Amino acid sequence: FKAGAIFIMRFQTPKPKLQEYKSTIASLEETKRVAGINVTLSWPSKDESSSPRGVTFLLTGAMISLSEYKGLRDVILEQQHLVVGLYVNVLWPLRNNHRKHAQDVKNVFDALESMYDNLPPSYKVVGHSAGGKIALLLPSIIDPKRVSAVLALDPVDLNPVEFSNKEGTNLPLDEEQKVSEEGRETKRIPIMLTCTDGGLKIPQNHTAEAIHKFHPTTMFYRHAHAGHLAYCDNGGGFASYLMPDVGTKEGNEQARKAAHDLIRQILGS
Repeated sequence: FKAGAIFIMRFQTPKPKLQEYKSTIASLEETKRVAGINVTLSWPSKDESSSPRGVTFLLTGAMISLSEYKGLRDVILEQQHLVVGLYVNVLWPLRNNHRKHAQDVKNVFDALESMYDNLPPSYKVVGHSAGGKIALLLPSIIDPKRVSAVLALDPVDLNPVEFSNKEGTNLPLDEEQKVSEEGRETKRIPIMLTCTDGGLKIPQNHTAEAIHKFHPTTMFYRHAHAGHLAYCDNGGGFASYLMPDVGTKEGNEQARKAAHDLIRQILGS
């Protein structure tokens, strides 16, 4: 009974009202089913026949609505990229969930290439939390030849642990990829990791900092005094009730602005 009472009190406690994010970007947005996956396409121009400068996938945190990431989306649109938004459902499938979502990204890009003849041959990925972990799987094992850059915002390496195992092997993130058929030219995919002060039930030994420790060629950025949901526009929506904010208002705002700057940097490379 006591546990139930605590549960009810947590969900009835009023939360401070955040100023709702309002987009100032004039873009063409459409939600459609591509390769059997529901995606939201945000074109940098209202004329989808015009060629975007790039394609960037935006992967949400676990069970967090895409509407919480309009700020990130708009910064990507500023760089004249087509934004492909994917909602991350961590409840289905029950097995190999993250790899399934990573494969979905690859399949969606395959389908988009066949649907539109004005897209570049590679894409970039921005992901938050579980979406950040999924983003890392793409250059690692799912689609390393076509992913050109990754920004993983406070990724959580769990279910299963694949990049931050203290014992045993970890998936690669440091390998150089061949960029010519002869294999004479190689490149290393730019991978940026950010780390906040975390949130409820996020173990410190499986955060971005831990991932960077095992993969030192990744670029690591610490966003102190920010909570795990700092990159969301309105506190993460319903997820904020399950993961109380450990960041300060100023720390969260600074982390969000820093993430926007990293997007401009990685998309401009």
